[in-house]
Amino acid sequence: MTLFPTDLPRLAWAQFAAQGFAAPVCGVVFRTDAPPCCGVPLGGIGTGCIDIDSRGIYGWSSLFNPVGEHPLGPYWNPPRKLPKVEAILGLSVGGRTWVLAARETISGGSIGWCTEPHGVGGVGKVVPITLPCPLLPDVEPAREIHYWGHYPVADLEYETDAPVQVGMRAWSPFIPGDTGASGIPAAVFEVRLRNTTARAQQGTLAFNFPGPDEQEAQGAVLTRAERARAPRGIHVRSAGGVGYFLGAIADGTLRFGTGLHADPRSWSGIAHALPQANPLTASSCSAAVDFILAAGKETAARFILSWYAPERQGQKRKPASQAPGKDEPGMRSVWVGSEPEGASHFFTAMYAARYRDAVEVAERMAAEHETLLGRILSWQAAVYGEGPIPAWLRDSLINNLGLIAEDSLWVQARPPLGDWAHPQGVFGLTESPRACPTTANIPCDWYGNLPIVWFFPELARSTLRAFHHYQTEEGEIPFALGAIDVPDFATPGYFWQVSLNGFCYADLVDRLWLSTGDRHVLVEFYDSVKRCTVYTMKLSRPPAAAIRMPAVGGMEWFEWGEWAGWTAHAGGLRLAWLLMVRRMAEEMGDARFASQCGAWFDEGSQAMEREMWTGSYYLNFREPETGKISDDVMGYQLDAEWVTRYHGLPGVFRPDRAAVTLRTIERCNMALTPNIGAANFARPDGSPLPTDSKVAYYGAYAMFNAELLILAFTFIDAGQKDRGLELAHRFWENLALRQRHPWDLPNLVDGKTGKRHFGTDYYQNMLLWALPEVLAGRSIAQARDPAGLIQRVLEAGRARR
Repeated sequence: MTLFPTDLPRLAWAQFAAQGFAAPVCGVVFRTDAPPCCGVPLGGIGTGCIDIDSRGIYGWSSLFNPVGEHPLGPYWNPPRKLPKVEAILGLSVGGRTWVLAARETISGGSIGWCTEPHGVGGVGKVVPITLPCPLLPDVEPAREIHYWGHYPVADLEYETDAPVQVGMRAWSPFIPGDTGASGIPAAVFEVRLRNTTARAQQGTLAFNFPGPDEQEAQGAVLTRAERARAPRGIHVRSAGGVGYFLGAIADGTLRFGTGLHADPRSWSGIAHALPQANPLTASSCSAAVDFILAAGKETAARFILSWYAPERQGQKRKPASQAPGKDEPGMRSVWVGSEPEGASHFFTAMYAARYRDAVEVAERMAAEHETLLGRILSWQAAVYGEGPIPAWLRDSLINNLGLIAEDSLWVQARPPLGDWAHPQGVFGLTESPRACPTTANIPCDWYGNLPIVWFFPELARSTLRAFHHYQTEEGEIPFALGAIDVPDFATPGYFWQVSLNGFCYADLVDRLWLSTGDRHVLVEFYDSVKRCTVYTMKLSRPPAAAIRMPAVGGMEWFEWGEWAGWTAHAGGLRLAWLLMVRRMAEEMGDARFASQCGAWFDEGSQAMEREMWTGSYYLNFREPETGKISDDVMGYQLDAEWVTRYHGLPGVFRPDRAAVTLRTIERCNMALTPNIGAANFARPDGSPLPTDSKVAYYGAYAMFNAELLILAFTFIDAGQKDRGLELAHRFWENLALRQRHPWDLPNLVDGKTGKRHFGTDYYQNMLLWALPEVLAGRSIAQARDPAGLIQRVLEAGRARR
C-alpha cells in the first residue's frame, strides 16, 4: 500500500486517505514536471533544518550553521547553505541499480535552482542560480516521483520499473506545545519496500548523506566511529565538536561507508560495496541494507540521522565608522560586549543543554520514533478534521509551520547574554534566512509569531524579555535583536521604523497576556510598554501626535515609501496601540496614564476623521504645515480595524466609513490585481501609480503577503465572510499552486504576474494561523476556548499515556 494515492489531480488541493490517518487528509501532490520551488524542511525549533527536495535530492540546509558568502556575491552571509545536488536513496535489485531521483539530477550538466535569494540586483530582480549535477554512470533514475508534504513530514512515492517499489516517509519531531520534543536535532527516513512480483526478491537499499563542509565542521579533520549496538550506525565528528550520526533500524545486513557522491561510480556498486574514503577527511556518509523480500510482501527500513552543531557564530564587531550617521537612514546597531573590532559573538544552541553529542540524540530517536511520529500525525489529524474550514486552508496551516524550522533560533543564556536570559535562553526567528537575515525583527514578529504565542508561549516570552532588556533609557524599543547578516541576539538595532516599533512591542505583550490569561505577563512588561509609549508619542509634534509620523526614523512597515505628517495606516495602528495600553493601564490601576492614553487617542481619532477622510477612503498622508497630500488609495489602510477587534477592543475607524473604504479598496486596489489580491496602492480612479511615484517604490502592482491576509480578515470582521475567505484563498492558491511556494514563502508578490517579487522563507506568513480564529469570530483571548482549533491541536499532540 502506498503512503498516499499517486493518481490525484495535478497541482490541486484534494482530500484522500493516507497511511497513519484514520480519516481523510487534504493536500497537494507534486510531481517532477512541476515540482515545488523547494521541499519540506526537516528540523524543529532551533535545530537547523534540511530541505527534502521533491526531485529526490537534498535542498537548502542550516544543520551545521553555515557561514559563507552569499551565493550571488558579497552581499551578506545567509544562514542557510546552497546545496550540492546529491540524491538521498538508491535501490539495487537483480543486477540493476536505480538512483531514486529525477533524471536531470543524475545526468550531468546543470539544473536551475528555483530558490534563488531575491533582492540581489533590486526588488523583483530575479538572478538565476544553476547548480552542477554529477553524471552517475550505469544507473537508472526514478521515472516519476510523487511528493506530498505535510510539515514536519515529507512523503515520497517513487515510480520505477524495478520489481521492488519504494516509498519514503521522512520526518523530524515537531509537536505544538512540546518544546522538548520539537527541539530534537534529528530526522527519520522510513523507507517502505514492496515486492510487487510473484517471487522473492533480493536487493540493496542505500542511503546517502553529504555531511558538513570544512567551514561547517570547524575543521578539515574528522573521526568516524562505527557503533555495533542498537541503534547501529556511524558517528562522524570533527575536532570542533560538530558531528552527526547516521544509523539504521532494519531487517537484513547493514553496511556503512562514506558518501556515494564522492565518487559518482559508487552508486552503481551499492549491492557489492560502499565507498571507503580517507576517514580523516571524508565528512559524508552512506548506509546500505541488504534485504530478501518474499513475494507480495512489504518491509520498512528506518534510517536515523541526528546532527550536533551547538556553537553558532554571530555578528562581528564592526568599526564605528561603518555605522550610519546621525541624519542618515539605516538601523543603528549596538554591539553588546567588550570584544575588539573584528571579533565575533558566539551562541550555543539550546539543544546542547540536553544532549552531549549526536549519538545521544540518535538513541532517543531510536527509542521513541514510533511514539513521536504517532503524536505528529495525531496533531495533524486535528487540523485535517477541522471541517468548518476549507481543505486548502487546513493543508496550508500545517505546512505553514515549516517556517519555524527554517527560521527559528533558540540559544542558551551564555555570554554575551546576561542573567536576564536565564534559564529559558532566548528564542528568535530570522526574518528571511536567504533574502533578509535579521534576527527577531519586531514587525515580522508582529505579523508572524501567533503560532509561537499559542503553541510555545514560553519562547515568545523569552523574545519579549530580550526586547525589554535592550530598551534604551529613553524608552526606545529595538527594531531587531540582530543586524542583517548571520544570526545574533546581542547587536540590537534602533531608529529604523521607530514610528511603529513600540506598537509592535505593545501588541506582542498584549497578545501574550490575552492568549495565556497570565496576568504576570502584564506585570512583567507594563512599565516597559508605558515608557516606550511615552517615548514614541514625544517623537511626533502636535497637533494629533498620535497619527503623525515622527521627525526621526520616520519609515514605517512599507519602509521605502514616502510618508509625511498625518498618516492613515501608521496613524491608525498607533491609535490601536493607545487603546491596548489604556486597557493595560486600567488593569494595573494606573488611572493617570490610562487617562493620558485616552486623551492622545481622542485627539488623534478626531483628526483622523476630520482631516484624513475624503468621502470614500482615508488619505495616505497629509502634512498640515506644508499642505502636502498623498491621495493615493492604500490597500491596507484599515489594518488597525482588525487589530483592535482581534484584541477584543472597539475599532479605530468609524464603522460606516470603514465599510465605504472597503468598497473603494475593491474598486481600486483589488481591481488592479483581480486574479491575485490587492495592490499596495492605487490612484483614486483605480489606475496604477506611475512608475516614478515615491509611494509605489515596490512597484505599482506589488502586494505584501501578510498585509493581504489582514485585508481578508478585515472583510470577514465587516460581515463579508465569503469575500474575505475568497480573497485569502485566491492569494494562497497563487502562492502554493501556481507559483509552487508552499515551503519557501515570500513576503512580496507581483500582483500582475503572481510571481514572487521578493523574499524566501518569510515567517510573516504564519499570520495565516489567525484565519481560522477570525472565521470563527474568536478574539485572541477566545483562542483558549477548549472547543477551538488551537486547543484541539495542543491536546492531540500531547504524549499518549
